[in-house]
Amino acid sequence: MNAATKKTRRAFSMIELVIVVAITGIIAAIAVPKFADAGSGRRVSAAKRTLIADVEMTQLLARASSKAHVIRFYPDENSYIIVEGTDIKREAIVFSRDFDSDPFSIGINRTSLGTDQFAIISAFGDISPAFTVWLFNDKIETAVFFDGVSDFGIVPNDTITITEVKKVTLDAIKGVVK
Repeated sequence: MNAATKKTRRAFSMIELVIVVAITGIIAAIAVPKFADAGSGRRVSAAKRTLIADVEMTQLLARASSKAHVIRFYPDENSYIIVEGTDIKREAIVFSRDFDSDPFSIGINRTSLGTDQFAIISAFGDISPAFTVWLFNDKIETAVFFDGVSDFGIVPNDTITITEVKKVTLDAIKGVVK
């Protein structure tokens, strides 16, 4: 072999470098929005699991205490409260959840509960009426379905009295439930 062939340097040409940079840029442009949406999807998914767990916990509480409970939604405030008994007042609040704050930072888009925005969980843990809650964050929206029974002796519009908590602010709830 000749000494000249041993010293031949192999290097990338400018065109090869430009092609690699262009391909990397295209892949990054496709991948970055996917990763950005993944954070929103995780938040909505976590909120969905939390809402389901809260309703299941309320069903257990209702069975354990042999008292009906009410879950009242405030979609404008992205929150809900759970009350023991059928008299929705500040003293009866068992639990409140605010989806505006971390780790969720999502919204409650709407519910299928109509203008009253509440459902009853009987002393046996049955939900009436069946309802759906739509959670959203950015471009992601998911529906959470809760099966219910049509009648278990409590007619929602006749027995629920909303006294003090017509429009309770979350600050007032947090002052009561810590």
